[in-house]
Amino acid sequence: MKTSLRVITILVVLSMTLVACGAKTGSNAKVNLTFWYWAESDAPGADAWMTETVAAYQQAHPNITINVVPQSTDTLISAFQSAVTAKSGPDIASQWATGPVLGFVWQDAVVPISDYVKSSEMSNWLNTNENTYQGKVWGMPMYMIGIDVMYNKQMFSKAGVTPPASGRWTWDEFLAACDKLKAAGVTPWVSGDKDGYGGAWWFANLGIQTLDSTDDLRQAIIGSKPFTDAHYTGWYQNLDELVKKGYVNQDVMSLDLSQGAQAFSQGKGAMSFGTDGMIKQALTDLGADNVGVMQTPKLNSGKLADVGNATQSITFFITKWSKHPQEAADFLVYLHSADRLTSWYKHTGVIAADKRFDTNLVTDPVMKQMLKWETTGPQVWLENYLPGQVDSDADLVAGQMIFSQSGTPKDAADLWQRSAETWRNQHPDELKNWQNWQQ
Repeated sequence: MKTSLRVITILVVLSMTLVACGAKTGSNAKVNLTFWYWAESDAPGADAWMTETVAAYQQAHPNITINVVPQSTDTLISAFQSAVTAKSGPDIASQWATGPVLGFVWQDAVVPISDYVKSSEMSNWLNTNENTYQGKVWGMPMYMIGIDVMYNKQMFSKAGVTPPASGRWTWDEFLAACDKLKAAGVTPWVSGDKDGYGGAWWFANLGIQTLDSTDDLRQAIIGSKPFTDAHYTGWYQNLDELVKKGYVNQDVMSLDLSQGAQAFSQGKGAMSFGTDGMIKQALTDLGADNVGVMQTPKLNSGKLADVGNATQSITFFITKWSKHPQEAADFLVYLHSADRLTSWYKHTGVIAADKRFDTNLVTDPVMKQMLKWETTGPQVWLENYLPGQVDSDADLVAGQMIFSQSGTPKDAADLWQRSAETWRNQHPDELKNWQNWQQ
């Protein structure tokens, strides 16, 4: 009798324990997710879209709280590196695609999103190849951007400049146009490089034109070839010429990248690099009839000289220390739901990185041209293929040297070489991964 009572008591306690555990881990359990988020600089309107999206998700999932913490462009890499060192921080983070993402994968700070999302869902995402490594997909793309040259039609007309019929000038044709614009009292090129990204965009658009593959760049990164070779850094001579001839706005070092784009939208220069979002803003500010787009002038003839430069740009990924990886993945999948994809475009004017995105939403002729360039042929954004430290210490700073005229093209090349050598010496484990990475 006592034995039977003891057995019944144990069963009741076990049953109560299982119920209690179920209450903690079931669908109604409270989950707090922290999301270190970056997108606004690429796609103005992205912050408002995320605020709307989080509110909708939390309404549908009242047990889940998403704490969005916007990140600064200047500290995007370094802030997350600090989190990696501490092995704590956000559940979901943002990082530029490929090199920066894989750098943190190799530090064991990221879990594969493909472990938590069905392949049938991921098959709709674009450019997952940018973050695929060892058969796993390590992050989710949200949008696609191309970076091309936006130009002011009124200023072109004033200076007697005719846009290229093919959509692309040679470098000499570009310089001739700049000369006419300057003679007409117009600043030919307006940009911002206080944060270094104005120069980095020139690297991605001109530096690529001598290369035959991304592995070509990797050879200099791992030390098989020197960055001082003109094959890698000779284009700084051309950028230096642009500055010396007075074709660039004098306050270039007082403006960051987004402020440079805003200066174009304010009519302060005839040409500037622009993402889809920046171009959309220019169309709004200057008028749809006053803005055109062209591709970066052609300077060299490597095998990558004619590839597109569209990229997912920023990647959203799940951190290794997150206690709720599945809930984090579910939220990221929600960002690709039909309603959210449509809302994304309405807020930003930037196409979503998803096959299900309704391209009929793109109605402006300029934005249609961008869409065509971004979805035709191979695409490479060269900055993605740099280790984060080399990007920040060489790519960003070398351009600043030229725009500020504080250094020569040779100084810029030497900086690349020193920075790569320093990175290789400080991070032998990372170097080994780059040596073994088959691109």
